[in-house]
Amino acid sequence: MPMPRHLAKILTVISLFTGLLLASVASAQVSADNLGLAVQGGAQFSKAKPQLVFHPDVGFSALHLACDRSDGQKVGIAVGALKANAEKRVVIAQGKGVFTYKCMVSGQSGKVKFADWQMEFETKVGEPPKVEVRPADVDEVNHKITLRMSEVAARVELDIIGDDGRPIDQVSKEFHGDIPGTPLTVSWKQDANQVMARFSLRAYEPAGYFNGIESVTFVDIPHEDVVFESGKWDIRPSEEGKLLAPYADIVNNIKKVQGVLQISLYIGGYTDTVGQAGDNLELSRKRAHSIAEWFAKKGISASILAQGFGETVLKVPTPDSTDEVRNRRASYVLATQPPPASRGFPARNWAHVK
Repeated sequence: MPMPRHLAKILTVISLFTGLLLASVASAQVSADNLGLAVQGGAQFSKAKPQLVFHPDVGFSALHLACDRSDGQKVGIAVGALKANAEKRVVIAQGKGVFTYKCMVSGQSGKVKFADWQMEFETKVGEPPKVEVRPADVDEVNHKITLRMSEVAARVELDIIGDDGRPIDQVSKEFHGDIPGTPLTVSWKQDANQVMARFSLRAYEPAGYFNGIESVTFVDIPHEDVVFESGKWDIRPSEEGKLLAPYADIVNNIKKVQGVLQISLYIGGYTDTVGQAGDNLELSRKRAHSIAEWFAKKGISASILAQGFGETVLKVPTPDSTDEVRNRRASYVLATQPPPASRGFPARNWAHVK
């Protein structure tokens, strides 16, 4: 039986109304979350740029971002159309710097238009700075290091390690927009009885990119002691082999600091308590010089200094006139400053051998 016309008309109206209601409900559910947005905000300058990555679960058309950047610039980002369940990447064109973008998003999803979605993200564009520390810039006496950066400075971190392997101090110092090339000084705290053996420095630019320098400043070179004949200071051929391993170690450590620090080799000589103290002092000086001259002839590039300490610093305490082989020894030290008295060097009468 055919449906009465007036009833069909009523059902059509209800159907249209229901369709509009469903569309209204659907539009209420469309939000910025449907964009599936991820921000790849960090990028190395000249090699990459920040990106907005969209992976929407519904389709969008004519999407546009009108942004206020933290440096006061207004930036428009045209996204265009987005297909549902498909990824789209949009490059953000900007130079070096750290920026916050506060954006109003406008566009359309289906029949639903919007112009009031809010979005905020951060970008960081930079590159690792070049860091320069000159030999004269490491001031161990006043406990400070000066450096220069090829980028705007943001922060410098400095670790100071003692000759016992323990941390002496850890410093983090903020800088605020210092232009490239500006001398930047970082100080540390150190007790009088502590000896800095190495430092590690990291310099950051505003985007978080950094570069660093590590350098030794005090190295006690392990070795087997050369045995001299009684009352003599010439190195016998049979004893030269004992100098080859420390020689290689010295050369390797000098290479590590080349172009960063001015490091020198210090040779200290010691005797036991047999004989007169004055004679022992002179004997230890001559033996230290013999070892220093051997290293100089091998072509070590650093300055070489020597000094004798006689029986003033005994490794093994003994009474006078005691023959103790462990006290007839030498020390080989690489350092940027003359070795301190606290490490067995009570005098600073160093003589240059090379």
